[in-house]
Amino acid sequence: MNRTWSLALRRAALIVAIFALWELVTGGFGLGLVLTSPAILARPSSALAELGPYAASGLLWRDLSTTLIEAMVGLVLGIIGGAALGLALGYWRRASELIEPVLVSLNSLPRIAVAPILLPWLGLGIASKIALSFFTVFFVVFFNTYLGVRSVEPELVKAVQVMGGDRMHLARFVVLPSVFTWIFAALRTSVSFALTGAVVGEFVGASSGLGYRLNIAAGLLDTKRVYLILLILMVFAVTLVEIAKRVEARLLRWRPSAVLAG
Repeated sequence: MNRTWSLALRRAALIVAIFALWELVTGGFGLGLVLTSPAILARPSSALAELGPYAASGLLWRDLSTTLIEAMVGLVLGIIGGAALGLALGYWRRASELIEPVLVSLNSLPRIAVAPILLPWLGLGIASKIALSFFTVFFVVFFNTYLGVRSVEPELVKAVQVMGGDRMHLARFVVLPSVFTWIFAALRTSVSFALTGAVVGEFVGASSGLGYRLNIAAGLLDTKRVYLILLILMVFAVTLVEIAKRVEARLLRWRPSAVLAG
């Protein structure tokens, strides 16, 4: 058995153990052990049983597709915008000295505080959620790209210049490879942030989406539906992060891997 399968089995065993413990402390397995009331922490078997009625109602696919579209469009736009501005300001020092404090101040705003501002501008539709996902992802990618450009090793720049390389050669062989590493480091975090932005936007105001449905379920004290939606969000977040890791491994396969003892 290779290391990949061994790791997958260990991870699966850990997940099963967590769910078994969760089921146990909420009165599952018929043992009568209730350390936490199911009204506060829903039993996982009860939460998963909600999947059938949720799907049969036709709302599951509608909510899921809405949230994923909002998150993915915001993610793509945030990556493109953040990387483009990060590259531009990384090269253009005078502009970066002027604009960087403004970007830092905007990045310091809590995302949930921005959501109510976007609603009057963009309405209750998906546009305001896409904007919030974009706002959340943009700054992560921007600062990583900006720091990636600024952290290029001077020795590599001098080596390319000594060999007669121009600015295009510097960008192709030195700057972009360094920046791509920083961008992909931000990508894994950005996937979760994009989902967070979409869900937070749906909390504030929406007519569909997992966040909208989660807010309604919480208001009705329907903890089974609440935990079901949380589990759905977790599954899709992990899936998207794994996809990002595989894309990173393929595009950056030239990068040497650091092997640490232990």
